[in-house]
Amino acid sequence: MAIRKNQMQPLKHKIIKLFIKACICQFLLCIFAIGTVQSQNLEEYKVKAAFVYNFTKLIQWPKTPFDSEEENFKIVVFGDEYLKESFQTIDGKISTGRVISIQYPDPKANDYKKMLAESQIVFISRHMRLEQVLQILSSIGDRPVLTIGEAKNFSRAGGIIQFFTRDEQLHFEVNLKKAEAHQLKFSSRLLKLAVLVNEK
Repeated sequence: MAIRKNQMQPLKHKIIKLFIKACICQFLLCIFAIGTVQSQNLEEYKVKAAFVYNFTKLIQWPKTPFDSEEENFKIVVFGDEYLKESFQTIDGKISTGRVISIQYPDPKANDYKKMLAESQIVFISRHMRLEQVLQILSSIGDRPVLTIGEAKNFSRAGGIIQFFTRDEQLHFEVNLKKAEAHQLKFSSRLLKLAVLVNEK
């Protein structure tokens, strides 16, 4: 039996409404998922920022990187907005009598090398390209600067500390030979928590 055209219209409108509702639900689910990932990234970097703050207390730098007893403890951070927001939680805190100062250079600009030369810690996000990471490490050379990264094999590519996740827990590797080459002394308390690598 043929269905008349005027009988098809309500059915067509109903299908369109159901399709629109499905699209809205899918969109909301995507927004929720993105928000969850962003929140997880933010919390992850807040934990890493807290680790970095504790590193300043448990690692000994030679006196040469500081021009005076009152000079700020400079930490250079390469990364995205979540990283910047998280590291604000330690900006201005006091560590071993020095004020922590967080700086966010642009790796594409030429002035970032000056920041590296004046810094005591450099944190490199996993979002940085390998070419940029190697360029930053090369610019630091063997100066007494603690380099911290997240990318796989960072501690074997010339970095000193590398964060990694195992069983949903945050851990870190320490390249002791690189630390010694940069004149940095790690406390035994800190080394007990680390996974040690001895790559040159």
